[in-house]
Amino acid sequence: MSNNRPLASPRPRGILKNASYHRDSYDARPSASLDIQKEQEEQDETSPLIRPRSESLESPLTISSMPSPEDSENWDNVNTEETKSQWYLILLTLSIGGLQIAWSVELSNGSPYLLSLGISKSLLAFVWIAGPLSGTLVQPYVGIKSDRCRSPWGKRRPFIVGGALATIISLVLLAWTKEIVRNFFGLFKVDAESQTVHVVSIVWAVSFIYILDFSINTIQAAIRAFIVDNAPTHQQNDANAWASRMSGFGNILGYLSGYVNLPKYLGFFGDTQFKVLCVIAVLALGITVGISCISIKERDPRLEGTPPPQKGGVLSFFVELYRSMKRLPPQVRKVCAVQFFAWIGWFPFLFYITT
Repeated sequence: MSNNRPLASPRPRGILKNASYHRDSYDARPSASLDIQKEQEEQDETSPLIRPRSESLESPLTISSMPSPEDSENWDNVNTEETKSQWYLILLTLSIGGLQIAWSVELSNGSPYLLSLGISKSLLAFVWIAGPLSGTLVQPYVGIKSDRCRSPWGKRRPFIVGGALATIISLVLLAWTKEIVRNFFGLFKVDAESQTVHVVSIVWAVSFIYILDFSINTIQAAIRAFIVDNAPTHQQNDANAWASRMSGFGNILGYLSGYVNLPKYLGFFGDTQFKVLCVIAVLALGITVGISCISIKERDPRLEGTPPPQKGGVLSFFVELYRSMKRLPPQVRKVCAVQFFAWIGWFPFLFYITT
């Protein structure tokens, strides 16, 4: 008697239970084959975007949770950054060139000018602590404050403009120290050559050296963040290259200007070399910062919402900064150590090589 029972239709091979990153098959196989398949699948599960080596053409990998650039339904609002022109990068980094001119004036002519006021060489070393001190304290603080800024002008521009104005005022008041102090005491009939005028002139100059360094470090921190924020991700290297070029141009112009007898050609700016150099630095900084801030539009930081409240004040900020130094990776610590010892040798050279 023939058996007329219908043959069981074979189960489809390779049917997926779900569309997640793991796959289970319904087909019945010997236990050895299942073990081999499981081992291969465990080796192949490296990325949901890579087809496993053991996957056959009969059971293609299907991933519904991962968007595909070719699937318009699952790929919305693809964010591609626009490539900026070289002129854009020049305008973006132009202000750092003007800032470097101001730096070069202080570095190359600050020591001779202070010595001409009667400051002793031992006191001069104390004065130049202003540079590293302001860099250590001001730059990280300005960076954090500008990150939290929600001004309609942008995150960085208020600090750039504020630092530039403070730098300009400091340069002018520093260059005309003698005239300002003597004219002030002249109102009270005090002799311009008296010891009082001499001491006050030194205190005035030292005070504005510190104000100048704190102002320069404010604008420097803001400009660096400004460049990073506004340069496209794929053009960060180009932006950094242009920033280095602008810094080099500023240094060259600043130091070469000190070589020329400026009062002879630009006497209307001042009757001494230092006065004319300060006026040149003021004009360069004001023009370059103005061009960069006007031509480069920052994203409105108000769109990011209100930043979380900051706990503590200035002191707690620096305490947390000190703690974060202990959590640095070993490689970063080594870089910081190299920078520390390199600047011990380089910084005195910058100030004491000039006469």
